[in-house]
Amino acid sequence: MRTARNGVYIRSGRLASGLWNVRAYGDDTQPDGTVLEGDFPEGEFSWATGDAAKGLVRVDIGPRLLPAAPPLWFVHVDEPQSEPPATHLVAFGTETFPAGTIIDRYTFATAGVPNGDQAGAVRWYPRDGLVHQVFVAPQWRRRFVASTLLYTADAFHQANGWPGKLHGDGRRTALGQLLLAGLRHPNRAKQLTEEMPPMDAASG
Repeated sequence: MRTARNGVYIRSGRLASGLWNVRAYGDDTQPDGTVLEGDFPEGEFSWATGDAAKGLVRVDIGPRLLPAAPPLWFVHVDEPQSEPPATHLVAFGTETFPAGTIIDRYTFATAGVPNGDQAGAVRWYPRDGLVHQVFVAPQWRRRFVASTLLYTADAFHQANGWPGKLHGDGRRTALGQLLLAGLRHPNRAKQLTEEMPPMDAASG
């Protein structure tokens, strides 16, 4: 069966946190990144947001989108003073919070989890969804952490009602180029124009 290259977002009301209740679906009948409002259609979603008991939101990734998604939870960290303003999700693989939960940095500060235990992180610009950096800790590589980060960040971007969709420019590391080849919507990144040096935890 042919896999849709375009994705659409359906909003259906608000969650307890005030964020949008939204799901993503593959749909080539609409332009990629179209946002619609209404009831969720029948059929399997790519990802879905939901209420989180101890967090801002929970993101569930559909099994067909990423069958081997690792059970990660995430910390949202804003960077409002950068130019342009940026935001981050930092991923952890402990059992401190249910998989898919996104918490704020204040909740993380009292969770007792060392920052050095992070599995990876993604940084992007909320003004338009451009992804700036993706980092995966060496011990977590080849376990679909980067894909899980990007799909979760896409969901968080839409749950906040920020404009655009997550996408990439033509600058990538060698690992980033390999990651792109395995994503559901590779059309969301431009052709490679510049190979960047490998990232480390300090730059991620």
